[in-house]
Amino acid sequence: MRNRNYFQFIRISTGLAIILTLMLMQGAVHHPTSAEKENRTTNANVDKSLTHERIVALTGRFRDLLVPKIDETNKVVKYDTLDEFKKAFETVSTRKVASKYVDYYFYEQTDGLYVKPTETPPWFHEQEDYEMIRKNTEKVEISQTNQTDLYGTYTIKIEFTYDNQWKITGVSY
Repeated sequence: MRNRNYFQFIRISTGLAIILTLMLMQGAVHHPTSAEKENRTTNANVDKSLTHERIVALTGRFRDLLVPKIDETNKVVKYDTLDEFKKAFETVSTRKVASKYVDYYFYEQTDGLYVKPTETPPWFHEQEDYEMIRKNTEKVEISQTNQTDLYGTYTIKIEFTYDNQWKITGVSY
């Protein structure tokens, strides 16, 4: 009888050990909640859509940077060098796009950065219609035709590329 009870005790103990081990393993393996699953899906599938609001924000910020505060001698108040000024554009465009405008409209002197007295370039008008051409999942081009007294009728094409965020990667007229 004693052997029988001993073996039964061993069997029950072994079974409990297995059950406890499985329970501990289950606790170690995290089963995500539906909210965690949704969050993971959202992070994995970052919203790469280029909305009208994003287009307006990027083109507006680019134009705002292109028209910095200046003093009465046309000296740029916030930036001292062309390189420093071009770096400021990197949140909204590539350096290559910024350089095209900065090198044309600004010049550097020993005492700072100056703007050439001229008109701003023809640009995107947020209230006007435009065509959006999706080149691929990371590249979109918008095309807009505008009419101004200074430039007449012109068509601007702005390319946006997604690389962790949308940026202006090309501008042509």
